[in-house]
Amino acid sequence: MECSDVFKCLFSIGENELKIYKILLKKRMRADEIGKAVGKDRSTVQRNLKKLVNCGMVRRYKKDIREGGGYYYVYESVNPEELKKWMENCIEKWYEEMKKLVKSFDKFI
Repeated sequence: MECSDVFKCLFSIGENELKIYKILLKKRMRADEIGKAVGKDRSTVQRNLKKLVNCGMVRRYKKDIREGGGYYYVYESVNPEELKKWMENCIEKWYEEMKKLVKSFDKFI
């Protein structure tokens, strides 16, 4: 088993999302910039970003455009140490829940 397998199991995150997470560790970027960096179209990157934001691996910030109005979003990865602690907590909670379920196995059958 590899680290990428843990992300797949916990978050349903694939290689594309992991690549984006790693890129965003270096600096905040817009979806179109990420698309250029990973060689994917913006809509694909936006779907990947949505998964990453929903599972808490990436944060999204709204930036207002001063001239002409409007806004855009920039994204950044959660600090790896923060993510690691959060993942460890998730795994511990999952493990405790599984132990309870196994203990109640006789009631299930």
